Amino acid sequence: MGRIWPYAWAFAIMCIIYTICKVLGLEWAAERAWLEVILFDVVAVLIITSFFMRKKIVALYETIKKKLS
Repeated sequence: MGRIWPYAWAFAIMCIIYTICKVLGLEWAAERAWLEVILFDVVAVLIITSFFMRKKIVALYETIKKKLS
């Protein structure tokens, strides 16, 4: 699972840069819909939040796994 974080961070940073380009009015970004930009930002926030809460998520997963077995 640890190998995915660099790619997830790269994607999240790309989403934030995409939003900045849309706000600044770059031609290729200005043609895109705002809904697309907002969805990319939501995904970026989820990735960043999961990164900082990854230890709690793993602990919760282990707890559920122990209860089910």
